[in-house]
Amino acid sequence: MDASYMRKSGYRGRLLVHGRRGVYHVMSRTACGQFLFGDDEKRVFLSMLRKQVGFCGVELLAYCVMGNHFHLLVAVPDADEVCISDEDLLRRYRLLYDGDCPASSASPLVLAQLLAANEREGQLLRTRILARMHDLSVFMRELKQRFGLWYNDQHQNQGTIWAKRFTSVVVESSREALMTVAAYIDLNPVRAGLVDDPEDYAYSSYGLAIRGQTGARHGYAGVFCDAGTWDVLLPRYRVFLYGKGSRSKGSLDKDFGVIDANRAEQVLKAGGRLAISDVLRLRIRYFSAGTAVGSDSFLTELGRDWKACYGLSRKRDSYPMRCAEWGQLRAFRNLQVEPVDLKSLD
Repeated sequence: MDASYMRKSGYRGRLLVHGRRGVYHVMSRTACGQFLFGDDEKRVFLSMLRKQVGFCGVELLAYCVMGNHFHLLVAVPDADEVCISDEDLLRRYRLLYDGDCPASSASPLVLAQLLAANEREGQLLRTRILARMHDLSVFMRELKQRFGLWYNDQHQNQGTIWAKRFTSVVVESSREALMTVAAYIDLNPVRAGLVDDPEDYAYSSYGLAIRGQTGARHGYAGVFCDAGTWDVLLPRYRVFLYGKGSRSKGSLDKDFGVIDANRAEQVLKAGGRLAISDVLRLRIRYFSAGTAVGSDSFLTELGRDWKACYGLSRKRDSYPMRCAEWGQLRAFRNLQVEPVDLKSLD
């Protein structure tokens, strides 16, 4: 399989990590870029997202819901290594369907009875439900379908509200890679000019974590690859968000807010590199069209796996990332266009 086939077929969005835990930056946009999500829609989407996360057994690390698209940073475990008891299966099913079970699905009460009987019908139903768990494609499909049905019912709309399936980029499970992509996600409302401070946006993991939401704060423990408390993690994360450890309310300086595009363009045209805190305020194609980001060793191993799984043959699997001081981060794709968009808003 060559690169041209991947571009034409859209295969890049289907490249998954196999045989171990995989982390993905997932994005999806509304049809024709319509701004369909107001405050109510964003709240409902986040509620459905949490239920779908609990049911599917994926870990939600960071997220941001905008007016016409959303970003998620999710970790998907290797399904073969997860053992789910009947009790846990029923708990997850109730989380998704209690009080809102479609006629086409068994109710939680019926599932409980079938599992207790431990006969063929119950075991077949258990197998079908398990097949919907620990799978990125199923997780995204069901989340978007459920929200789409709710939206159409609320707004007397017909047809899909989504532009296409979804896109995803594999992210190495390292602190450097996860922190960088999480910060890029949390800075979406700053890039869009909705807020100056990402903590003022109520529909992102960072904004909700600042407001004390336990689940959002727990996600950042996964981003930092340790179990440190929020108070310990926050100062480290601020360096990525603000370019320094803290920021005083009411003051706006060059390390904060939307950067000067002209200044950034001059730096890049002169062959220079931007600081991480600056470049994350721009649209970065590595995080939307880069297939995978991580260290050289991670991408090389990933390339070997994908060659075995997909027959993907490449000259190289790891390319330096341009335009900024990326540290040890590399990209799986050698983007032929400029990787940083100075004019478009994300």
